[in-house]
Amino acid sequence: MAAVNLESKTRGRDQGWVVALVSVGHFYSHFVMLALPPVFLLIQPELGVTFTALGAVVSAMSVTTAVGQLPAGFLVDRFGARYILIVGVAIMGLSLLLVGLTKEYWTLFFLFLVAGFGNSVFHPANFSILSARLENQVFGRAVSIHSFMGYVGWAGASLVMLPLALWTDWRTALSIIGIIGLAVAVIMLFGSSYLSDRDYLNSNKSKPNTKILSFRENMVLMGSLPLLMMFLFYLLTAISTSGVMSFSIVANVSLFGVEKMLASTVLTGYLVASAAGVIVGGWLADHTNRHNLVASVAVFFMASFIMLLALGGGVLFFMLAGMILSGLCYGISSPSRDILTRKVAPDGSAGIAFGYTSTGMSIGNFIGPVLCGWILDLGQPKVLFGILGVLVFISIITIVFTRPKYAVF
Repeated sequence: MAAVNLESKTRGRDQGWVVALVSVGHFYSHFVMLALPPVFLLIQPELGVTFTALGAVVSAMSVTTAVGQLPAGFLVDRFGARYILIVGVAIMGLSLLLVGLTKEYWTLFFLFLVAGFGNSVFHPANFSILSARLENQVFGRAVSIHSFMGYVGWAGASLVMLPLALWTDWRTALSIIGIIGLAVAVIMLFGSSYLSDRDYLNSNKSKPNTKILSFRENMVLMGSLPLLMMFLFYLLTAISTSGVMSFSIVANVSLFGVEKMLASTVLTGYLVASAAGVIVGGWLADHTNRHNLVASVAVFFMASFIMLLALGGGVLFFMLAGMILSGLCYGISSPSRDILTRKVAPDGSAGIAFGYTSTGMSIGNFIGPVLCGWILDLGQPKVLFGILGVLVFISIITIVFTRPKYAVF
């Protein structure tokens, strides 16, 4: 009995380190994704570019993230996730560090383009590690912690970047974030034994040896209706979230007549609410098998609150309610969304499954900032929120087709 208890404690401690390391990486990934938008109003007059051009920098990172995710998923499933993850963090950190040398728009654009390749590894690698190392009964809560740290990264960027840039300047602020990324990569390197996925699966007696899917089998998996629908779900919701994160400050200043610091604080509230929602969503995910229902209901209310921003008519309460409650609902949907993806992926194929669906997210992250920047250049903040709300409503349809009866494996 004592030996069993000791083994259980050791396993629990090891799982804690696994979640901690991948969550720190996820925090950094999300922080970098939102490091630039809070300082748009400082960069625009200095570089003399449009909001569309600045949105294109954020979108450039999303493009290379999207391009890199499927190759990263194949590499993770074949060779293991840990060193691929560490290299990805290091690439992001180095790219942000070099932003301090930026003098022109196109240098900034190029460095965020490179950072996107580093960012592409996170979802395939993190979910492969979590799927391999964690027991089913704690997976939902572990995923919620992982997602929570991502949302805290977004919230941290919206809270920290503008004051840091005002205290120093926007280039120095981004370089500081780069140095932190390199430090995170070093920490992961020292804790790399906790990031093993494929070797752990094949040495774990409680789990059978894992088959690596062939190229044809991977193509069949990606063409299956549930995974295709999850791809579309990630894409549509990402257009909305990336649009809100990139341009809600600018839109709310215009639409509701508030100061930019208040608009920045409200965006932080949106992201904090998302982080709180994901904890609630993780608890729900571990206490129900109706993940389709949880995700659908949460996203329905998310869309409704985004529409409240479009119809708010300049009333401050509607801005606060629309931003914070839409963020809360998005957070609640996230763990169930991730479990739906895991359910349709055979053991050992988490890398390609999450790489594929996350490519949809990256495409959405590309479309959102450019679309919203263009709409704001036209002077239409109400239209911005209206379009984003409609896209989220449409995403509910995709959830219907993620049920196990549509799976091919």
